[in-house]
Amino acid sequence: MQFQYSFIFTLPTQQNQNPSRVLNNFIIMKRTPFVFLVVFLSIISLHFASSEALPSTSPAKCREREQSALLEFKQSLFHPELDSCRYSDEPSKLESWKLEDGDCCSWEGVECDQWTSYVTGLDLSQSCLSGPFNSNTSLFRLTHLQSLNLAWNYFDSSQIPSAMGDLVELTSLNLSFSGFQGQIPSQVLKLTNLSSLDLCANIGLELRNPSIETVVQRLTKLEHLDLSWVNVSAPFPEAIANLSSLTSLVLPYCNLQGTFPMTIFKHPRLQLLDLGFNTRLSGHLPEFHLHSPIKSLLLSMTKLSGPLPASLGKLAFLSKFDISYCNLSGNIPSSIGNLTQLTMLLLKENAFSGGIPSSIGKLIQLSSLDLSMNQLSGEIPASFIKLTNLTILNLHHNQLTGQIPAEFTSLTQLAYLDLSFNRLAGSIPENISNLKNLMTLDLQSNNLNGTLRLDVILKLQHLTTLLLSFNKFSLLIGPGMNASLSNLSTLGLASSNLSEFPIFLSNQSRLEWLDLSQNSIYGPTPPWYLNVSTAQLRLLNLSRNLVTNFTAFKWPKLMILDLSYNNIQGLLPIPPKPIEVYLVSNNKLSGEISPEMCQLSSIVILDLSKNKLTGVIPSCIGNLSETLYILSLHGNDLYGKFPQLHNNICSLNMMDLSDNQLQGALPRGLANCCQLEFLNIGNNQIVDTFPSWMGSLSYLKVLILRSNKFHGAIGEPETRDRFPNLQIVDLSMNNFSGSLPSKCFDMWNAMKVHDPSGANYYGKDVPSYLLLPQIEAKYDFSITIMNKGIATEYEKILRYLTVIDLSSNNFIGEIPNSIGSLTELRLLNLSDNSLTSSIPSSLANLTELESLDLSSNNLSGMIPPALTQLIFLAFFNVSDNHLSGPIPQAKQFTTFENNSYGGNLGLCGGPLTKKCGNPTEAPLAPPSGAVIEEDSGTWFEELDWKIILMGFGSGLVIGIFMGLTTTSRIEHWFLRFYRGRRGRRMHQIRFA
Repeated sequence: MQFQYSFIFTLPTQQNQNPSRVLNNFIIMKRTPFVFLVVFLSIISLHFASSEALPSTSPAKCREREQSALLEFKQSLFHPELDSCRYSDEPSKLESWKLEDGDCCSWEGVECDQWTSYVTGLDLSQSCLSGPFNSNTSLFRLTHLQSLNLAWNYFDSSQIPSAMGDLVELTSLNLSFSGFQGQIPSQVLKLTNLSSLDLCANIGLELRNPSIETVVQRLTKLEHLDLSWVNVSAPFPEAIANLSSLTSLVLPYCNLQGTFPMTIFKHPRLQLLDLGFNTRLSGHLPEFHLHSPIKSLLLSMTKLSGPLPASLGKLAFLSKFDISYCNLSGNIPSSIGNLTQLTMLLLKENAFSGGIPSSIGKLIQLSSLDLSMNQLSGEIPASFIKLTNLTILNLHHNQLTGQIPAEFTSLTQLAYLDLSFNRLAGSIPENISNLKNLMTLDLQSNNLNGTLRLDVILKLQHLTTLLLSFNKFSLLIGPGMNASLSNLSTLGLASSNLSEFPIFLSNQSRLEWLDLSQNSIYGPTPPWYLNVSTAQLRLLNLSRNLVTNFTAFKWPKLMILDLSYNNIQGLLPIPPKPIEVYLVSNNKLSGEISPEMCQLSSIVILDLSKNKLTGVIPSCIGNLSETLYILSLHGNDLYGKFPQLHNNICSLNMMDLSDNQLQGALPRGLANCCQLEFLNIGNNQIVDTFPSWMGSLSYLKVLILRSNKFHGAIGEPETRDRFPNLQIVDLSMNNFSGSLPSKCFDMWNAMKVHDPSGANYYGKDVPSYLLLPQIEAKYDFSITIMNKGIATEYEKILRYLTVIDLSSNNFIGEIPNSIGSLTELRLLNLSDNSLTSSIPSSLANLTELESLDLSSNNLSGMIPPALTQLIFLAFFNVSDNHLSGPIPQAKQFTTFENNSYGGNLGLCGGPLTKKCGNPTEAPLAPPSGAVIEEDSGTWFEELDWKIILMGFGSGLVIGIFMGLTTTSRIEHWFLRFYRGRRGRRMHQIRFA
């Protein structure tokens, strides 16, 4: 076969013109090889004929002006003393830049054009550069730069200099991880030759003017664009679809908004698309087509919704697929097995349901598979046996059943295996020791059973994390099982039927996290136990065991210690100073709180409750208020005053001092606890008035002052924003007097609005830096309140619980109508006061009410029939009042017994044995759909029954009601009957 070539060429006309550029101008056309050879030789001979037209053939030697600019740049910004340089194994590139070396083209990181000697490339990444970077920097004298890399330096939060736009020959610019901030200058739009722009990880960098839309419209030659962490705050730029050369688009953490266009998935050259962690960017996955070049599709933490399309299987080149933390749902399509190039498949925390498709077993290139935190069910496919390259397998928090496939033990590359928080049963495979490379094994919170021989686990010598807690197996620990897992740092054996401390712990020296809670470990801690991992241990949980003695500490780095719910006796153990969480409640500790506790300068959570501690609270405890979030001392025998807060600085979120013998007044420094959510000082001997001065604490939700010596009236609030978030108020068993706080009820707005977080519990998250990445821990608040007439302890408090207990005080006057506005109220107790007048029918608006106690007052009149609308009412007590008339006979009222009404001589009707004089005396419930609009008495109470019966007779009453069969006639009758009655207000009903 004969090839024909032809060239159209242009001879160089300028001195020093690069011959390589000349040759690049040739255009191949069909001609004979002979012609090609003749023309080529002619060009070469013509070009090299003149020595003046060419530089020396010797290697390029940099120009003096540019060498001077480089040395000046080094002098102004090079700081080898920085920590980031001091600990680097490699010397900085700029160490080779020396004045005595006259050729800067030979310096490390410098690239020159071999024909012109101009500096065309600078790679100064990780070069210990630091300090302000501005447009006067000598670097901008290198006007022929085509490539500039300043990544991994720190330019002191400088703005990107506007002079960057003068380097118009730049084709590649990398300023990632370099500490730039502020708005990207508009001069960057002049860099129209850029094919690669990387501004990744400059926290505080913004692209708003110009906008990202303008940038991609002007820089049309871009092939690679990385703006990770740059604050764009704009919709996804549609103009990106017009960048015909684009192969890589990386825009995570950019605050992109709106919907990303589906056209981006059809881009002809795009191989990498990363839009992750744009939490306001929505969209769905399109129908994919064959021959798409995309290799990496990373869309995690977006508002991506809808199903995974079956056409996903057409992405034949896809190797990395991450859609974690989105809103995707439906089944995982079996076509996913067609993605045979996949090395990473991350579908974590979506709403996928159904089974795990067995076709995943075809993805033999997979190294990382994460399907955790979904709703997947069924058994784990045994076909995973083919995934021999798998190093990470994460299936935690699903609904998987069946056994752990024995085939898993052939996945010898596995380093991370997490099957926790499922419903797996059966035993752990006997050959699990085959997983020689396993570093993390997490099987906690399943239904695994049988006997687990610990010596099998101890063969996994690379293990750093072993979590087997909360299963149903028995852990077999023989006397000879004292081998050491030399790398073990995390061990969880909670609820594993242990009766003693595992002897193999005696040889562990690297443990940082140890959980042996909820076992039956009995007796004192053995002497050897205190020597376990003395240099490293940071978390120790022995709660809910039968430990009787724990007095010594040899762990100087310990940060979390939980000894609660044991039988520990003696004096309070003093933990090491770095401790941040110390829980020792529900033990048998005695004696005083040592002032040494005040040295815990980092303490965040301190719970010494339900022991036998005596004496006063050391005054220095107030010095901890700056770090302390939670303080619980309740259920001891402490007395004296609570210490004042140090410098009135307070970080408290929760304080519980209840069930002690504390005296004096509340410390006024609590008004500075602006984060306070929960305050319980019930059952003490506090003498004070109502703490209206705490009304500005906008986060306060729980206020319990029960059973103290508070006195006086609850005054009118000074402003309209007092206690806006209160949901639980218990002022019972004090000496409060005066009227009920009507205007306070108006302002307790949190009791009027439904809380969407109501299914959560009150508590405080343990700081995440103290825990494992896969572990969450929360300190739950607890209270004891009267519910349905019984003192009820809540170990956890649901956030929807709303309570008002003002019982056993000296309140007088009527029950204000305003209490009917607290529509989310669950428990209301006004018993044992001196309240008078009638029961307001506005209480019928409390449609969530479960318990209502008005007993032992001086209330009169009838029980409002409107209260039958309270369909959740499980407890009702109006005993020992002066009520009269018939008891409503509908809905919940048919379930209440005699003791709900005792001591009211005027009441009649079931369940009482006293019959009403006439069946028609039984009050009617308001018509369905009626809304109470006026709260002065019940809707029917205004009918003075005695007057009606004496004046008209029962037959007339019956006749009236038999004749007035429509709602309009009933309304008309009421209006005519009571119009003009002086001194009385009638109850109007709006019929819906």
